[in-house]
Parts: sequence; C-alpha cells; structure tokens
Amino acid sequence: MKFVKFASLCAALTLAVPLAAATASAQSPQPNDAQIAHIAYTAGEIDITAARQALKKTKSKTVRAFAENMLRDHEAVNKKALALVKKLNVTPEDNATS
Repeated sequence: MKFVKFASLCAALTLAVPLAAATASAQSPQPNDAQIAHIAYTAGEIDITAARQALKKTKSKTVRAFAENMLRDHEAVNKKALALVKKLNVTPEDNATS
C-alpha cells in the first residue's frame, strides 16, 4: 500500500513538471536555454528529495529498490546536466516554472 502511495506521488510529480511548464509557457514567452536547464535540474532535485524521503521512511524492499534506483539515476542525470551547462557556458536561470 505504501509503495502505491509513493509510486502515485512520483507519477504526480512527473506529470506536474511538464504541466507547470506548459501553463507557464502559455502565460509567458518561451523559456530560454538557461531557464530550461534550471527547470530540468529542479525537476531532478524534486525526485532526488522524494527518493531520499522514501529511503528514510520505508520498510518495504520494493519501495527501497525503486527509491535507490530513482536516487541513483536522477543524481547521475543532474550531474551530467551540470557538466553540460558548464561545457556550453550556460548559467541555469531561475524562473517561474522551476
């Protein structure tokens, strides 16, 4: 049951970020590359935080395995994203969506 709640939370967060981006873009100009970089990184940080919270609270092997995978994968993606923005000399820019 706890896994279902956690999975539902992850799914909601996964859907919320693109929805927020679509809403923001409908209300304002398209985000630039620096803003997109910040949005993507922030979305990854949300998932990392959720995974860490799950690892602290769960006693389920299934939830723990999912959270460990999510933590590992999203940390790796954010690390690569930071390396890319550094290589491209782009500074992520805070914005309403992120």
